[in-house]
Amino acid sequence: SGFVGTNACKALVSMGKKVAAVNRSGAPPLSKETEQWIGQVDFVKGDAFHPEAWRSLLKGAGGVVASIGAFGSYEHMKKVNGDANIMITEEAAAAGVKRMVFVSASFPPFPASVPLRGYIEGKQAVEEVVRARFPDTHTILKPSVIYGPQGDAHPVIAGIRALGPLQDPLMSHSPLGKLASLPVVGGVFLPWSPVHAVGRAAAAGATQDLPIRTMDPHEIAKYK
Repeated sequence: SGFVGTNACKALVSMGKKVAAVNRSGAPPLSKETEQWIGQVDFVKGDAFHPEAWRSLLKGAGGVVASIGAFGSYEHMKKVNGDANIMITEEAAAAGVKRMVFVSASFPPFPASVPLRGYIEGKQAVEEVVRARFPDTHTILKPSVIYGPQGDAHPVIAGIRALGPLQDPLMSHSPLGKLASLPVVGGVFLPWSPVHAVGRAAAAGATQDLPIRTMDPHEIAKYK
């Protein structure tokens, strides 16, 4: 229930669903953005690597959204982006959850991908497990850079995300967007993904059978 997870919770509440969210700190602080729906979510403190704290929530659940992500060293990124989400996926499959949604990413082109190797390898490993455990009922979201408001975001992160409202329409509605199909450098021209659209797409995948199992930024943008 971080940046993306919180928006998925909001979208699910708006659909009238019963929602539980697991993170390491419990319920986020009350704010103008959350006050209208946060009370309708059951926030549970827990660690992905200690499923005994949250395993019971999976019983009878119609869908699960795994959206854990982090940056750092190779080992840290591989563990958090990969192993943690794999743990959630395996537990969901064992509990008989019907639908599984994983928030992956559209990976940057070489050479920008080099320092993110652990992030990319971790996400790719989860994608394989999700497809294997939920072959007909999975949704994998592959957004580009995710932007949108987040009260506790680091100033540098907040500054980057502030460019989203400019970058997204520029790449979506100008000839520059056509360059996204180019090899190696094409990823630079993908439109960034608004967090509310990622959250809505995740909520849709967790509650209904969708015709597209893997959504790129253009498919995610349909949930704006």
